[in-house]
Amino acid sequence: MSIVKVSNLSKVFGEKGNLNKVLDDITFEIEKGEFVSLMGESGSGKSTLLYLIGGLDKPTNGEVFINENDINKLKEKQIAKLRRKDIGFVFQFYNLVQNLTVEENIMLPVIMDGKKEKDYKERLDKILKIIGLEAKRHSLPNQLSGGQQQRVSIARAIILSPSIILADEPIGNLDSKSGEEVMKLFKTINKEEGITILQVTHSEEAAKYGNRIIRLKDGKIID
Repeated sequence: MSIVKVSNLSKVFGEKGNLNKVLDDITFEIEKGEFVSLMGESGSGKSTLLYLIGGLDKPTNGEVFINENDINKLKEKQIAKLRRKDIGFVFQFYNLVQNLTVEENIMLPVIMDGKKEKDYKERLDKILKIIGLEAKRHSLPNQLSGGQQQRVSIARAIILSPSIILADEPIGNLDSKSGEEVMKLFKTINKEEGITILQVTHSEEAAKYGNRIIRLKDGKIID
């Protein structure tokens, strides 16, 4: 079953006479349970592609399906709901709320989706164990290392058990040891939670944690 299906996707920025075709007729699918790495030089269009898949931007042409939903035909409220339930986002910058504790940051999607926090207590405890931060559950972000903060952002992304995680350069701000720990965590989540992962990365080492690599150049898939 395809979690993501991208068909003839193009994205053009600029106006007539000064057009920049960032993505050019991209087509591919990602199956349930895959861990896919999206690679390419700066300006190849990989982050733009990730944002189009996540419904954070709209294509110039083409279609994006998440769990068979054509996201560009959904209304804004429907897209927001799909992003909350089906997609977990992890960015290079951790985007944690500084005055909230670790567990409060992780539980934000639960609150935003109108669910009861008490129903997710066991899930929260399990995730804190997976990310290795049980002892830091009441700490604030400024009391954590960069690697720990990124682990919290990953926990926040999976609390509602999404179909897929979209990760944009998730270890771009980390030292090599912290980056390796984060990539091992993604691998664990992919295997044990069964969550599909699509990551954008410059790192060949990080890409090898996945089971497939899609390479972009000048807005086209070359491999």
